[in-house]
Amino acid sequence: MKQIIENVKQTIAQKTMLWVYPIVRELQKYHYSLAIQWAIECIQIYSSEIKSDKLSKLNKYIQQAMGEQNLLTPLKCNEIGLEIWYLSEREEIQTAIARLWWSISAFKDEEDHVGIMETTAAVELVLPDISDHHLLDRYLEVALRIYEEYESQN
Repeated sequence: MKQIIENVKQTIAQKTMLWVYPIVRELQKYHYSLAIQWAIECIQIYSSEIKSDKLSKLNKYIQQAMGEQNLLTPLKCNEIGLEIWYLSEREEIQTAIARLWWSISAFKDEEDHVGIMETTAAVELVLPDISDHHLLDRYLEVALRIYEEYESQN
């Protein structure tokens, strides 16, 4: 994972799109819930940094993803994504949370590539400026922590 993080830093320095993809793919190899956990934590970090009137409304969907995702069917996860998508005056954070739910749906349906791409999009949306190292470094630290915690337990 450390090598993947270093490669991602090089990719970002070149301002390449889909910098998130290798991290999501690596986390997903162990279990898709690790990739989802990373996306949720990135969304939470981003939401603590921005000012949005919608955050109180959107927070329930983040909490639901953390607590109930294993209990819901892929169809229900997809429906939640659509519900979020069609809230009025969509912002990046709203789009990211909808994509998070679609990634959960895809992973549950064993559509791993779609799940990886939706998770990638969700995280990239909450880093609109890849030169923002304040957020970027926090996201990369979280990915490494999630990976290391998983490794230490298995």
